Amino acid sequence: MVRILAVVLVLAISGCAVFDGGMVPKTNLIPYDENGYKKPNLSYSSTAIGGVFSQSELPGAAQSIMEGELFSVLESSNYFSRIAKKDDSADINIDVTIINKGNPAALIPAAITGATFYIIPSWATDQFNVVAKVERKDGLKKEYTLSDTATIVQWLPMMFVFPVKNFSVIPEVRKNMYKKVLADMKADGFFNASVETLSLAN
Repeated sequence: MVRILAVVLVLAISGCAVFDGGMVPKTNLIPYDENGYKKPNLSYSSTAIGGVFSQSELPGAAQSIMEGELFSVLESSNYFSRIAKKDDSADINIDVTIINKGNPAALIPAAITGATFYIIPSWATDQFNVVAKVERKDGLKKEYTLSDTATIVQWLPMMFVFPVKNFSVIPEVRKNMYKKVLADMKADGFFNASVETLSLAN
């Protein structure tokens, strides 16, 4: 019995592969070009909403994970002199809501896949929607809305794909969406002002 459970566990882990939807193009952030401008400081807030049958705010642990993903992108961008949570004195404020929608219809096929030891394939797609509201202290503001997906395929041959297309794809989809928001902010001129200029706006 223990051996059977072990086999099922191995199949459940390695008999899956995760593929991104590709709805948001892969985004590599262009290094910050100061061009006489100092980097602004940033205030951020994050809310994660999800669920299979209905959507509601996710528990604290999940909120922390998704907020950590956002913070890691903001920090690694090297676009900001300082990043703080809910700081009214910041040059730029960004309020991010991410919504994860699952498909309840995928539960039955997944159960069939498990019952047949991953011989019969199934797949489930999670949709991610990001709404980022950005405002600069001089009044420049914009709202960015992005959507992408991650699809988990459960099938025995996926064990050969799993090492590359594993569950790390899911957070990378979300992080790529945050990178796209920053790239769009840069294109829309949110960084084309010095800290001194922003300070004069108050």
